[in-house]
Amino acid sequence: MRIHYSKKKLDECDLNYDLKPENFRFMQGVGEAIPLDDNSVDAVISTLVLCSVPDVKQTLQEIKRVLKLGGIFLFIEHVAAEDGTFFRHVQNVLDPLQQVVADGCHLTRNIGLYIAGAGFSGGAEINTAAMYSFPWIIRPHVYGVAYK
Repeated sequence: MRIHYSKKKLDECDLNYDLKPENFRFMQGVGEAIPLDDNSVDAVISTLVLCSVPDVKQTLQEIKRVLKLGGIFLFIEHVAAEDGTFFRHVQNVLDPLQQVVADGCHLTRNIGLYIAGAGFSGGAEINTAAMYSFPWIIRPHVYGVAYK
């Protein structure tokens, strides 16, 4: 995909992306056993998912398995607040309830450490931010890209 900010450059681009829903194949699966062939996708995108999967390490191994060489894993995930803070204490108290009412969502996972330790061959760029448009209990966030 190319992004251009000038009208002239935009007019020169081939923008024949066919993004109609009928051109996509939707599949049901779980992160720990992604129903795709090895080395079959260019990118995997995860948005507020890894908090809820039963096995984060296995899910990341599956993401690496399905990515082609040179593929990218784009992510934004909420993570636990800093250890020892009042906010983290509140997350620790509310975590069991959150798992019940929010489809298994864990407030106290440090997803950034899981991604950093997953062994993406091209490394990972992980950034931290507090996104204040989200409910206060699911902050901070990590976002970035990991490379195969």
